[in-house]
Amino acid sequence: MLCLGVLLTGCGNAAEQGYAAVGAAGPADGRTPTGAVPPQGGVELTPLDGGGHDDSADGSDGTTSSGRPAARASSRPGSRTSDAARGAASPDGPGARTTPSPGTPAGHGGGSTPTPGPSSSNSPAPSGGSTPPPHGSPAPEPPSPTLPPGPGAPAGLLIGVPRLADTDVRWCEKVSLDFLNTGDRPVTAGTVTFGTHIIGPLGIDWATVTSTHKLPLPLAPDRKKSGSWRVCVDGWRVPAGMHLDTRDVGFSWK
Repeated sequence: MLCLGVLLTGCGNAAEQGYAAVGAAGPADGRTPTGAVPPQGGVELTPLDGGGHDDSADGSDGTTSSGRPAARASSRPGSRTSDAARGAASPDGPGARTTPSPGTPAGHGGGSTPTPGPSSSNSPAPSGGSTPPPHGSPAPEPPSPTLPPGPGAPAGLLIGVPRLADTDVRWCEKVSLDFLNTGDRPVTAGTVTFGTHIIGPLGIDWATVTSTHKLPLPLAPDRKKSGSWRVCVDGWRVPAGMHLDTRDVGFSWK
């Protein structure tokens, strides 16, 4: 404060002594002012030089060479510094640039890549059990020749003649049947009864043994199934030189 007082008292011209202003200048009549005193003369505003340089952009203390704040110098017409500053601050301005993140394809902005929707399929999911063949597939070939299914048989059920095959022992025989359901309702219950004949060396039919077995059910419409059974009799009934011949087939649909 002492140094500041010395500098202020040194102001003045050569003819008069130095003085220091210690208060606001009042009116000429010597009254003490009670508020701000407006200027009595005219006020002249002089614009700055058009080629002035704004040092605030270079990190200076924020004033121009004329001593005025840099903010007022940048607000004059034709100033490019304030426009560039606004462009850099605005997200839509020319100075706003988005750097694509690593992995973003060229030509695309920083926006998110749309996630592909879940794939869908028009094909129905496969289900278990006996199902009808897909639409447009060829119909199963019916067995030929066929057997009469017997009384009370489901409508549209076709049964092929038995296929016979030898086994590892002479008192057993393998019997196979083909079933095709051409009706519109599934077959759910039924049994088969075989009549196995014991044939001697000279072709004499010595005896007939019957056996009952379950059918390969259920059988859906337009479906075909095959069933195989191992039909056996007592071993002592079929001595060497004799064999089995399953000729009789009957069905029950209860």
